[in-house]
Amino acid sequence: MIIRPFTPHDIQHIVRLANRYASFDSDVTEADFQVDGTFPNGLLVAEDGHTIVGFVFGYIREVPAAVLDRWHASKVAQIELLAVDSSSRGQGVGRLLLDRLLDALRDEGVDMVLLHCPVEAETALYLYQKAGFEVRAYAMRMRL
Repeated sequence: MIIRPFTPHDIQHIVRLANRYASFDSDVTEADFQVDGTFPNGLLVAEDGHTIVGFVFGYIREVPAAVLDRWHASKVAQIELLAVDSSSRGQGVGRLLLDRLLDALRDEGVDMVLLHCPVEAETALYLYQKAGFEVRAYAMRMRL
């Protein structure tokens, strides 16, 4: 298993994995994976042999100074998506991707990382909590 930076050749595999395994309100496209030039290590892939079996995508967020003060943070990142093909789950792929991204974020001076996790993604929630993430809010909805 190799964790490596994204290359443009990977985009169709990533879009396919995202649309198959992630919870979205609509399908994602290539445009949803724009790597920020200030943080090029924000999109990593897991490759087994010559097959991409997972990816993680994160970026550094612009946060107003007043919010940074309230959060006692100096630099904030957002993990937008982590997805692993079902055939590769339970092998530590998600944790490898997450750890590699967190290391890259630390190297950039990030001291707070945010993410959203769908309530039905129990395995992902377990992964995030095991890595040290804490629930800080509930996103709620109601149909009328």
